[in-house]
Parts: sequence; C-alpha cells; structure tokens
Amino acid sequence: MRLAYTSVAMVIAIVTSLFSTALTAEEKRVGDYVIYYNAFNSTFLQPNIANSYKIPRSGTTGVINVAVHRHNPTNTPDPIKANIQGRAKNNLSQYEDLAFREIREDNAIYYLADFQFRPEENTELTFNIRLPGEANPIELKLDQKFHKE
Repeated sequence: MRLAYTSVAMVIAIVTSLFSTALTAEEKRVGDYVIYYNAFNSTFLQPNIANSYKIPRSGTTGVINVAVHRHNPTNTPDPIKANIQGRAKNNLSQYEDLAFREIREDNAIYYLADFQFRPEENTELTFNIRLPGEANPIELKLDQKFHKE
C-alpha cells in the first residue's frame, strides 16, 4: 500500500509537469503557511492508483488536490494537517459537496476530493481551509474548465 501512496504523489507531479498549462498548481500564502492546490480529470490517474484512493476514473470525474505547508526556522516546508470543506458548482448552479480525504505518506500530508463535472463547462470549486492558530478559515476558489478524456 505504501508503494501506491508514493505512486499517487509521483503521478500527480508527473501529470502536473506534462500538462502544466492545464494542471498548474495554484499557491496561496497566509502568514507562515503556503497552500498548494490544483484540479484535474480523474482519468489522468492510473487505474491502480485511482482504486487505492477510491477515486472513480471517469471522463466526467475531477479530482482536487490540496496541500498545506508551514515554513519553519530552517526555512523548509513542514506539511500541516488542516480541516478542509468545500463544494463544486457547475454552470447550472448545481452544487456537490466535496468530501476531502486526508492522505499521509512518509513526510507528506495532502487532501483529495473527487467531484462530477459537465464537459466543456466551467466548474467552480470553492473550499475553506481551517489552519492551526488562525481564527478564520481561508476561502479559496478555483474556476476551471474540464474536458472529457
């Protein structure tokens, strides 16, 4: 199972580099925290990776990936546990709650959620992140057009 966890991180990194225009990770800095997030079509994941994370591979299923790091005194990022809630909205203003799953592997913590999208239409992903020591959640939005693969 550890191989599968490491593999998904590698797949996400490879997919991001191969499809950099479509999958560029967004970045939001809040104090000492940096939030990285991106979304992509679930068909970019290999079947065994998708199965290990219970992500359905479909031409109309997207995946959002979120990671939070805090810079420490040695100026290296530390992965941070966060509470993330969100929802997806299509052009018809139909909403779907995002069920984020925490993934831990070695020294990494990240969160994945899958959602349905309508091909060739924008999907608005809105999510709130509660960070340790921060009074208010951080709200982020990602508006992206997905294509059926």
